[in-house]
Amino acid sequence: MLSLDTNILIYATDMDGGPRQRRSIELLASAAKAGAGLTEQTLVEFISVSIKKTRTPLHTTTYVLRRWLESFRLLTPGPSIVADVLELLAKHRLSAWDARLLAVCAKSGCATLFSEDLQDGAKYAGVRVLNPFEAANADAIAELLR
Repeated sequence: MLSLDTNILIYATDMDGGPRQRRSIELLASAAKAGAGLTEQTLVEFISVSIKKTRTPLHTTTYVLRRWLESFRLLTPGPSIVADVLELLAKHRLSAWDARLLAVCAKSGCATLFSEDLQDGAKYAGVRVLNPFEAANADAIAELLR
């Protein structure tokens, strides 16, 4: 399974996003068909950015979010989340929020996280990060989305 970071959700809804918007929309559609999951953290971060930074009306944000919830498996933290985050922080130079995202992905069985915010190609707790906007990753991403 794979998951997507908040930045991809934001780009997909950014009317001025240009090529990143188009790529993000394609990724979301293909990922949904491939059985991908979205973490509750990613969705809550999307709500925050959508309402506060891009000033999207709540009803629009709610509509988009509900469609994603229908299309993706919801990944939630388990009871070991704090210990898992601490373990990742001890091993890697990550923010607590990035460690939490990766810990939830790892516990949910995600082998890959699409993100441009983390180190491309790095592996954390068994989760490989791929930057979906990096041309060199196109073949690997296409294979994952089949």
